[in-house]
Amino acid sequence: MKKFLSTFLLGSTLVLAACGGGGDSADNGDDSSTDEAHPGEQVAKQNCSSCHGADFTGASGPALAGTSLSEDEFTDIVKNGKGGMPAFGSLSDEEVSDLYDYFTK
Repeated sequence: MKKFLSTFLLGSTLVLAACGGGGDSADNGDDSSTDEAHPGEQVAKQNCSSCHGADFTGASGPALAGTSLSEDEFTDIVKNGKGGMPAFGSLSDEEVSDLYDYFTK
């Protein structure tokens, strides 16, 4: 019985620890946070990470982080595709510009 109780308490503690409190990020209405995500980050996570890696340093597609492409070259490839890269014509010009800025920051 002691072994079961110890195992149960340890397991419960680990589960609660994994869930985390996260209570430190209370919304106080202050929009001046420096932790705001870059506008291109969400677009990149939704459209690029599956081929270019979660950190955009390359996977089945080449690295995007720190790209040496010009903005015009980058835009052309994103909008029209190239090689194994499919076209992402559904992205707005602003989203593509935000992506380029995000990858070259």
